[in-house]
Amino acid sequence: MGRKPGYDTKKIAAIIDVLASHPDGLWLRRIAREAKLHHLTVSRYADSILKPLIEDTSLGGPKPLVRVIRLKPVVLEKLAGDKDIQKIMKLLQTMSELE
Repeated sequence: MGRKPGYDTKKIAAIIDVLASHPDGLWLRRIAREAKLHHLTVSRYADSILKPLIEDTSLGGPKPLVRVIRLKPVVLEKLAGDKDIQKIMKLLQTMSELE
């Protein structure tokens, strides 16, 4: 029996918890280390399901040396107001579709 298809909500919550505790942002491997996940998993989630929630900055030339990721200010405000992360993701996905 294999793993269930789709994204793991525990991994999403772990990544968001790490990013919420560091509002200035962290580099990708540091996020992976603190969330106890593989760096490719964090990268894959940041490029897909978490894309509407984060700001991604690559530092370096054409091939980035460091990738710094942080939560958008709107998400940090909602998390401070004890909103459910599922509601925040739904709101930001709707906003990204309108753009």
